[in-house]
Amino acid sequence: MDEEDLEFRRLQLRRLMRLASKAGVERPVEPERKEPTPMEIVRSKLGDRGGEVLQAAVEQFPEETMKIVEQLAELIKSGKIEGPIDGGMLYTLFRRLGLRVKVETSIKYVKRGEVKDISELFK
Repeated sequence: MDEEDLEFRRLQLRRLMRLASKAGVERPVEPERKEPTPMEIVRSKLGDRGGEVLQAAVEQFPEETMKIVEQLAELIKSGKIEGPIDGGMLYTLFRRLGLRVKVETSIKYVKRGEVKDISELFK
């Protein structure tokens, strides 16, 4: 864009702002920056299949999982947990704490370049 186009756009925006203020339209207020929730902190650190395990745990044991998530978030904030938390690590943590989280699994195989479920092999 050249200088004339930019100046034209500025004038248009000023005119629109004046008209909006006369019409009583207020500018949108930016939401306040808030601290991320413990769930958001933990989800940001999840790696391979970690989201699946966490989602299954929340569905099956909501109260217990939220307490564990809060503790994990504190450990992440303090820097005691670094790097991603994969599904296997999270699953093992839940098992050691006594929660038998049931995660849906399936076995796949590749035949002639196609990925198929193992149940199709036995048909």
